[in-house]
Amino acid sequence: MFEEIAASRGPLLVATDLDGTLAPIVDDAAEARVPARALAVLERLTKVARVAVVTGRDLNTARMMVPAEEIVIMGSHGLEASIETELLPEVDRGAQAAALEKFEHTVIQAVPNALAHIERKAVSTAFHYRTAPELEAPLREALRGIPKTLRVREGRMVLEVLPNGGGSKDLALTALAGHFKTKSILVMGDDLTDVAMFEAGLVLREAGASVLLAGVSGQDETPAGIQELSDVMLASPDEARDALEVVAKALGV
Repeated sequence: MFEEIAASRGPLLVATDLDGTLAPIVDDAAEARVPARALAVLERLTKVARVAVVTGRDLNTARMMVPAEEIVIMGSHGLEASIETELLPEVDRGAQAAALEKFEHTVIQAVPNALAHIERKAVSTAFHYRTAPELEAPLREALRGIPKTLRVREGRMVLEVLPNGGGSKDLALTALAGHFKTKSILVMGDDLTDVAMFEAGLVLREAGASVLLAGVSGQDETPAGIQELSDVMLASPDEARDALEVVAKALGV
């Protein structure tokens, strides 16, 4: 399958999630790292294809994890991008920061122990409960009072509050395909947020693009949508890297 997508008419777009796909999931999100071999194959691919990381991480954090400037970053589920495009929604950072801070304070008042598990991003706040599963129920209850200007996005052992402005990975993938005018696309992901990106890939396939959807297993955390939509399931980030190696070698880099 991976040799076939490499042989499809170009230009090829490689659009991949970050955590759980390139970087192994760890207890503390701040400690996550993309292995050197995965970074190396992504950099090689930039010589013959368009490469983009589509992630819930904010733009600056994602860039630190994936430092190669040739790799496009679509951060905050597409609300931030390292390329200029009119296909993504604009975000009023000042207004959103104030709304997030106010609601974050409300959540912490309701669930004080959540303070130690918060990940603050540029335009969102993530409440992790991987190392404190007892926080899931009270967090969900507290998040029920979210204002209309914000929304909750679920991930692997995390509940993220972000602007209710339409940013999502499906729009990010569609924007990338339009920006680069790609004819073939490899999409890789593991999480619930990646389901929308896979669905956008199917729409692009129906429109005539060659699309390969590669899911990365998170074992019992793998969303049903990833398993159902994937053309191929990879067992781990290591297997995802190996798949990218196959594509790179097929393209001669």
